[in-house]
Amino acid sequence: QEQVKQSPQSLTVQEGEISILNCSYEKGAFDYLLWHWKYPGKGPAFLIAIRSVMNEMEDGSFTVSLNKSAKQLALHIATSQPGDSATYICAASAGCSPATCTQTCS
Repeated sequence: QEQVKQSPQSLTVQEGEISILNCSYEKGAFDYLLWHWKYPGKGPAFLIAIRSVMNEMEDGSFTVSLNKSAKQLALHIATSQPGDSATYICAASAGCSPATCTQTCS
């Protein structure tokens, strides 16, 4: 099972600023790296994913970039909004696509 570590543990930014969340991983045996977000009182929801063969993926104000040599994954939020205030969860998946990984974070 892939081990992932996130940093920073907590991040406070002003509305409209860029936010960057980082995730490091130990191995490279995965198909996708995913970000989920979780609002208080709710379960994790899929946000964005990147395939291990890609370097960057953009979806609206969210961009995820993968640095394979450094084993680092970064989530950029272009213009932070109050609705972006949530718990963000990084996950690695070796056997499923984002469509089937939305409820399982490993």
